Amino acid sequence: MPVLDFYRYIGCDIAYFGNYGLPEELRVKPPCRLVQSDVTLESETRPDGTTVNTTRSPWGTLTATFIKGHPIKHPVETIKDLRVLKKIWLHSRYEEAGAEAEDSYARLITALGDDGVYVYTFSPSPLQTLLEYDMGLVNAYALLADYPEEFSELLAIMHSRRIQEYEICARRMPCEAFMPVENTSTTMISPDIYEKYSLPHIRDLVDVMHRHDKKVILHMCGLIRDLLPLIKQTGADGINALCQQPIGNTPFETAMDVLGDDIIIWGGVVDDTLFHAPSFSRTRLEQYLSKIMMPRIRNANFLLWVPADGLETPVERFLIVKEWMEKFGTKC
Repeated sequence: MPVLDFYRYIGCDIAYFGNYGLPEELRVKPPCRLVQSDVTLESETRPDGTTVNTTRSPWGTLTATFIKGHPIKHPVETIKDLRVLKKIWLHSRYEEAGAEAEDSYARLITALGDDGVYVYTFSPSPLQTLLEYDMGLVNAYALLADYPEEFSELLAIMHSRRIQEYEICARRMPCEAFMPVENTSTTMISPDIYEKYSLPHIRDLVDVMHRHDKKVILHMCGLIRDLLPLIKQTGADGINALCQQPIGNTPFETAMDVLGDDIIIWGGVVDDTLFHAPSFSRTRLEQYLSKIMMPRIRNANFLLWVPADGLETPVERFLIVKEWMEKFGTKC
């Protein structure tokens, strides 16, 4: 069934972020666009299923290769590539788009009705973008180690352009909250590196949003327990996809101990042996829900999240969560 109908069928509040799963007529359009002078983008899908994306510019060409959306070759591998990317960003800017952003937002809000809210999403902050998409871990940390000044210059230029995006979106979009899809994890970034490069960028994003009375929810689906004191310094209002063990390493109470009881937390059932496994047991799931939904969590700004990204999951399992939540007077 259509995604909004599914959410209503299982009885959950709809906290919709980005355009994931939405039909074209309900997708929210961005209020700005990235303009890159003299840059052309080409994409080719080969017979073996790989996709090759080519970025051509006056300063050089960057090529990336993907299999099913996952990079197997990043576009930036050498210092020469880094200099090309730096030139591209130096000659880039964000500029205002038309009124289709507000119009598309109004259509989605009408479709949501009283059943939920919409959160506008951003691509990751500069360092996370390099780690995830442009360079990958090996290339990024090798270039940072060998060419720290040029690496830092690239980040600074990227961030200055992203601030343009944040300002336009904060001013134009009527939604109450924004979400950079950071995917942060200490499997990718150390606290020292996060403090030096990511924290200032996220803090600037938060400052922009707070000046416009907007909230910032950070999507951080990895291991973040050791980053919590630094995340607190960003001033962000919440965390989406906060994962306990075995997927993550951050108990909800631990996050609240560090970030405060006012923090907004989207987190929940992330133990696949409980929810997705063939050996599924209703009793075990109900016991798990009783364990995690302690009084402190019930009284917090907490949204119970039951993720099933791309996993075939019988709908009855969602309905068990619905029944449990209704039994105890709480919605998920």
